[in-house]
Amino acid sequence: MVYNVSQVTTMNMWITALVSIFLPIVLLIMWKKKKKVKISPFFVGALIFIIFALILENISHSFFIIRDSALSRFVNGNTWVYVLYGALAAGLFEETGRFVAFKFFMKNNDDKESAVTYGIGHGGIESILVVGFSMLSSIFLISTLNSMGGIDNYVALVPEESQDMVRSSLMSLYTTAPYVYLMGAVERVATIAFHIALSVFVFMAAKRPGKWYFYPVAILLHVFLDVFAVLYQRGVITNIVIMEVIIIAITLITSYFAYRIYQSDARVGTTQTV
Repeated sequence: MVYNVSQVTTMNMWITALVSIFLPIVLLIMWKKKKKVKISPFFVGALIFIIFALILENISHSFFIIRDSALSRFVNGNTWVYVLYGALAAGLFEETGRFVAFKFFMKNNDDKESAVTYGIGHGGIESILVVGFSMLSSIFLISTLNSMGGIDNYVALVPEESQDMVRSSLMSLYTTAPYVYLMGAVERVATIAFHIALSVFVFMAAKRPGKWYFYPVAILLHVFLDVFAVLYQRGVITNIVIMEVIIIAITLITSYFAYRIYQSDARVGTTQTV
């Protein structure tokens, strides 16, 4: 049997890739045009995500879930421990990174508009690197598979001892329902909004006297949302639509309170354009 990945799957991957890559750029352009803000917080947000989420958090993962050890076997062997660790790691590393950014890297950015700009950068670079580029990689792989006449022809070129593993990995492209790949675009919209909302929370904690409690609140909100993402990853939640609806609901509630906090802040930012 010839296994070719459907055109609908490829089209949905393209939609998700384009949304993931261009949405942050469009948001930054619109926000700068509307508020005449500096764009430097955008790049700070991107840098902080790379350092705290892609580097430091992954170092933690290497000890807790990747390297073979008694600890990693315990975490990987217990779903709820894995879920708790995964959600806590994301919340602690990313929200601490946000706090460090506002407290030390953005000492002179006291305008609340900078919180939004930062959030676009933090959530935007995640969208581009984690989802956008991975989708483009999958699209390239699908093009290669289809040009070779299907998955089996590709697997035939792989050393025999690795063929079963490679086939199993590639078959997910064929067996996964096409709409699942489109869910990535929906999730990116929600996730970027969530990052902007949490950036407002942590900005207030770092910049406004007496507002320190917004930092642990941001951590807890991040952990709460990620619990559902990790539950889906572990197969406890099996329906991606249910998972996305939960994420969207949490994002809407968090964004509402972030908007109220943002609007209630009396300190108005400057309109620098560097």
